Amino acid sequence: MRVTRTWTISLPPQMSAQAQHVATQEHRTKSELVREALRLYFSTHGRPPAPSAGERLSRVGELADIYRQRYPTRQPSEAELRRSFRGIRRLHDRLKHLTP
Repeated sequence: MRVTRTWTISLPPQMSAQAQHVATQEHRTKSELVREALRLYFSTHGRPPAPSAGERLSRVGELADIYRQRYPTRQPSEAELRRSFRGIRRLHDRLKHLTP
């Protein structure tokens, strides 16, 4: 799963050349340069920066732990398993007759 989004942006030629020059001088990609510029913009305008991928993943883990505590899983009974497999077998038999 991809943890970034790709944007296509338009820049005036002079700004594009400046960005390329700075990225080359600092041995960074243009994407890294734009990410840093956006972080700086968000920090100066009072908006929190977007959480990093690691922060989002840790939050998912926390939510999964909470869910597991509230809704503990139980093993299905033998009768439930038999009913499930019986339904699957019936569906399989019906579909088997549809194929040439």
